[in-house]
Parts: sequence; C-alpha cells; structure tokens
Amino acid sequence: MRTFGLGALVRKVVGLALAVAGIAIVIDSLPPYLLIIFIGIGLIWAGWLVFRMERIY
Repeated sequence: MRTFGLGALVRKVVGLALAVAGIAIVIDSLPPYLLIIFIGIGLIWAGWLVFRMERIY
C-alpha cells in the first residue's frame, strides 16, 4: 500500500478542485443543445462499452 505525504495529498486535492472548477465553467458556458448532444454521445459510448464487455463465468 502506498502512503502519501501531506504535500502529495494537498496537490491531489488542489488538482481535483481545479479540474472540477474547469469542468463546471465549460459546462456552464455551453449552449443547452450542445450539452444534450454531449450527453447523448457519452451514453452511446457507454452503451457500446457495456455491449462489448465479455462475461467470464
């Protein structure tokens, strides 16, 4: 198990906060129809991944 020092933990938390803030700004600035298109493309992609997944019994 890998242990993180305090500095590494702070960098990870700050990096995550910046990423979430960036995503929120991008989503907020998109027109509504583009957001629906991106959600639709994401659902198609997720469905394709589930369809291709092989089950091992």
